[in-house]
Amino acid sequence: MYLPGATAAQSPSPVEAAGATKVVPADALTLSAEFEGTLDQSVNTAYFCKGVARFIPTPTSESPSGQALLLTLDPSNSSSVGRCEPDDAGTERAELAEPDAARLPLGTEVWYGFRFMVPAAMKGRFAGQRLVIAQLKQHPETCPLGPRPFGLPANAHSNPTVSLRLIEDNVGDVMGLQLAVSGDQARKISVGQLMRHRDPFLDRWHEVLLHVKVMPQGRASPGDSGFVEGWLDGQPFADGLYGVEDDSGIVDRAEPFGYSGLVGCTYFKYGIYRDRQDEPWSIAFDRFRRGATRKSVESSSR
Repeated sequence: MYLPGATAAQSPSPVEAAGATKVVPADALTLSAEFEGTLDQSVNTAYFCKGVARFIPTPTSESPSGQALLLTLDPSNSSSVGRCEPDDAGTERAELAEPDAARLPLGTEVWYGFRFMVPAAMKGRFAGQRLVIAQLKQHPETCPLGPRPFGLPANAHSNPTVSLRLIEDNVGDVMGLQLAVSGDQARKISVGQLMRHRDPFLDRWHEVLLHVKVMPQGRASPGDSGFVEGWLDGQPFADGLYGVEDDSGIVDRAEPFGYSGLVGCTYFKYGIYRDRQDEPWSIAFDRFRRGATRKSVESSSR
């Protein structure tokens, strides 16, 4: 569902004041998906591939009949028509994405928010495994894209520019998220990792917020660097904006990220992305938001 009427902040953020952030109207930035018993036109299922969608009750005082998506990646499920061709990396996916026509130009400052829940039945399944639950990627073409879906050129495949990875550790009995970035100079850089005791983390809804602008090194003008910051249940992954110079002009906590050859647009996906295996995995998702401000994507309750 598109959400008209969202407004940008009354005054520019420090990042906006410092650089030439792409200006996209707030109503064009704003997207929402509620998962009230259906995968509606607000989501792109081209990457759903081996996904199975079920819907579970999430009653609240404001919405007693509320529902959420229980997403299962089932390796026995036939791949859907779309961007699901086998890749050389030996991975598989069941992801939802922004509509192709709503992809954003490189250099757009944007906020994302969503909720996820790991069922208790999944305890121990993810330990030592790669599990990306959300990723922001770059595409070499300009935005918006045309009506026909297409993938990347063979020489343009890359790691996610920004990724959120679910981490499980059987030895430490913990579970949590890692926020990471990638680019021309590094395959993966950890921005920060937030871990919790595992049992209380399971069967509980968690809120993720992400504030990002992708501007690869070599493409940015002075003072117009890309950045990322994120929160898990209100706690930041790192202190301050990753990728922005400090007052002394030294980037002392952030290597550059982003791919200078992929300069068209960015697109956001969320769901399950993993190495291939025989076992089904399930995670629940709810209240996806994209917007111009933190307030526009943050849940009113957790």
